[in-house]
Amino acid sequence: MNEVNKQAGNRWDPTLVNEDLAPTPPSKRNWNWWSYSAVWMGIVHNIVAWEVAANLVKIGFSFWQSFAVVAIAYGVAFIAILLNSVPGAEFGLPFPVLIRSAFGYKGAQVPVFLRALLAIFWFGVHMYIGSKAVGAVLSVAFPGWKSLGDYQIVGMDLNNFIAFVICWLLHAYVINHGMERVRKFELWAGPLIMILAVGLVIWAVDAAHGIKPLVSAPATISGGEFWGTFFLSISALLGTVATLVLNISDLTRFSRSQKDHIIGQGIGLPLMFLIFSLMSILVASGTVIAYGGAITNPIDLLLKFDHPFIVLLGAFSVLISTASVNVATNGVSVGYDMTNLYPAKLNFRRSCLIAIIIGALSAPWLWYDSFDSIGEVMGAIGATMGPVTGIMLVDFYLIRRQNYNVDAFYVRDGLYAYRQGWNIRALIAMAIGVLVAFLGLIFPSLDYLYSYNWFLGVGFGGVIYYVLMRSSIAKSPDQAERIDAAS
Repeated sequence: MNEVNKQAGNRWDPTLVNEDLAPTPPSKRNWNWWSYSAVWMGIVHNIVAWEVAANLVKIGFSFWQSFAVVAIAYGVAFIAILLNSVPGAEFGLPFPVLIRSAFGYKGAQVPVFLRALLAIFWFGVHMYIGSKAVGAVLSVAFPGWKSLGDYQIVGMDLNNFIAFVICWLLHAYVINHGMERVRKFELWAGPLIMILAVGLVIWAVDAAHGIKPLVSAPATISGGEFWGTFFLSISALLGTVATLVLNISDLTRFSRSQKDHIIGQGIGLPLMFLIFSLMSILVASGTVIAYGGAITNPIDLLLKFDHPFIVLLGAFSVLISTASVNVATNGVSVGYDMTNLYPAKLNFRRSCLIAIIIGALSAPWLWYDSFDSIGEVMGAIGATMGPVTGIMLVDFYLIRRQNYNVDAFYVRDGLYAYRQGWNIRALIAMAIGVLVAFLGLIFPSLDYLYSYNWFLGVGFGGVIYYVLMRSSIAKSPDQAERIDAAS
């Protein structure tokens, strides 16, 4: 706590700050543009993103329609992430601290807790996905590997259980070495999966006897069904990065400058997401030609090659990319989110280790494969996180005018204290935003609205928050003066 005490001058409340939640000191702001490009390469190159994009072919879109969905979704995501990156880089603060400005130091625990739950949820899912890659490697390396499936433990075949434990240990190793290990891990984990993706595209082109058959196959849906599915698919793709839109400041707080994260994310986010998604679409189109149906999981496709070297290289790449995205997104997020809940007892490493333990105890092998539609799951995540995104953006750019009082984040009687730490206006805006985003699921007659769930959540959450805050400021000149003073 020496660094914290030095920054705080003993003014900050120790229950609201520790080393991980304090502003990042200049000595640790060493991430350059390549650091962010590599991190995003690692985030982009994961099986969930691959499957969501490949699923566009499976549900009946043509190549060019799929391209349009991907371009729109990640274009919107990039704008939102870039806007929410600025305060992290400017003030060196993580998401759980920044969110106190809108919700209050106690009210902030609500969105932080929800974000932590989602991170833990995805921790378990990605570890399970990674364990499948481990199993593919071991099945090639050890001829008797599959015979272990005759034994059961905690609802899993013994071979799958061993693979899951190995994947868990890999995550624990990377996480236990803190944020600097995350950065170094991403520098090579991200580019590695591109080798596999390029190889699969070459295979798809060869299987189709040229690229033209891959891009010229017609769509199998049209009319109202097409448009509803089109926008729902955009929401699903946004769902893959919706949580990152919220906590991107957990990464940009380490940026050397605003320019570094803007350039790095510009290369690593929209460009790499677009390239990687197009690769998955081309490969999925190739599997339709080669096998008569779209194969969306690259591990399933690798196993069809029945070539030990290809399976080993491919599965290892998938494992590394899965661990990469899990650590860079869910690990970083839950590390700060849970630390914010109990700053006196938890730090980044302890929080992450707790998260991967709970993620494992959630037994994803019992329920993940039963999901009927990955698009609906991603859409639900986007609908939940969208209103918080809208509130954060409105608070920083319109209410706070791009300025924060850093000291006020760490005291109980400052600008962001509101009423005993709660800003009821933000909670109301969030609740209404989530309700509107889910209207299409609640009322069957409004099911078409669910296709726009992320946009509705962001829009309604942000607008209602702005109206309530401006109304409050109009009624309370003292609060207006405090905000102006902080700006």
